[in-house]
Amino acid sequence: MSDSLFDVSGRTVLFAGGAGGLGSALALAFAKRGARAAIADMDEGKAKRLAASLPGPGHFGFGLDVRRDESCKQAVATVLGQFGRLDVLFNCGGVIFLGSSLTLPAEQFEQSMAANTTGVFLMSRAAARAMIDAGGGRIITLASVSSTVANPNYAAYAASKSALIGLTRVLALEYARNNVTVNAIGPAVIRTPMSEKFLEDETYARTALGKIPMGRLGQPEDIIGAAILLASAAGDFITGQTIYVDGGRTLS
Repeated sequence: MSDSLFDVSGRTVLFAGGAGGLGSALALAFAKRGARAAIADMDEGKAKRLAASLPGPGHFGFGLDVRRDESCKQAVATVLGQFGRLDVLFNCGGVIFLGSSLTLPAEQFEQSMAANTTGVFLMSRAAARAMIDAGGGRIITLASVSSTVANPNYAAYAASKSALIGLTRVLALEYARNNVTVNAIGPAVIRTPMSEKFLEDETYARTALGKIPMGRLGQPEDIIGAAILLASAAGDFITGQTIYVDGGRTLS
């Protein structure tokens, strides 16, 4: 007997900020399982190349600046124009600036909040409007263990990611009656092009690894299970939650 509990085939999925390491891993996983992927990213060329590389028909890529309300609205309109529906939004993008709170440029703090937090707010509500009109949908945001654990030099990143947890809970409450679930996934350090520049520092890498009880860093593929859960029928009654995929990082 076939089990449709974790089936995402035929679903239209928008990956906002989806051309990066985690977004591309998710897009590939969903495409392999029969979903239709729309890849939106600041780097439009990279988004289009990723879409063209995915298995199955119908995927496409385009430009998006999540910091701009009109760009977010246009992204949803583009997906609706191409597919006629939007079933799942993944908020995948983000930036990270590390440095002591005493010396971190204020501009970098502001950029973190704009890309990591305000962008998720703008993109989520644009998607929610379309989902509510269609009778339901899923919004899933990539947060971080930095939303709940403290690391020195992470003031900007931790503040922006911590805000996502509260935002997820409020949006989940607002949209629950409309059959739109809102959840977050909180990874530990995952090996991606964004993190690799920090992991090249042996002290940083050793410290990060030492805080993960399972004794290894995460891989992009590690978040796929939680993503499929939240996007499929298996996640129908899950909303307002943050699932930490962290090798036990948040236990210590």
